[in-house]
Amino acid sequence: MEEMELQDRPGWMSKFTGLFGTKDEEAMPQYQDTVAEPRRTYAYTVTVRKDIMTFEDARAVANGIKRGEQQIINLNDTDAGIRQKVVDFLCGVNYAEDGTWEEIGTNIYMIAPMNAFIEVAPATPHSNSVRN
Repeated sequence: MEEMELQDRPGWMSKFTGLFGTKDEEAMPQYQDTVAEPRRTYAYTVTVRKDIMTFEDARAVANGIKRGEQQIINLNDTDAGIRQKVVDFLCGVNYAEDGTWEEIGTNIYMIAPMNAFIEVAPATPHSNSVRN
């Protein structure tokens, strides 16, 4: 038959000290001295699409807009007929997502998600400086 080990009944003092920590060092968790590398975090993603040649490329832009990613698209090398269809399609996607649409150059557009703050600053005046 196995021997039973008798334990003392805990008193009020041992219960009180048990609230603030354990007496056994074995019960304390052991942590390794390794330091984890910090993770990079980003507010949101900006995608630059330089060559949009087909309507499939426009669908990739639309999927990025739906994911909440800011898109910068360059339509300079796109055929004029496809360019107009892409602009119309992406304007509709942008409208549905309550985003911001800005033309930042000739046939270059920025489409930003609803949670991005876009400030369109006026052009800075050119000053006529005098050279010394």
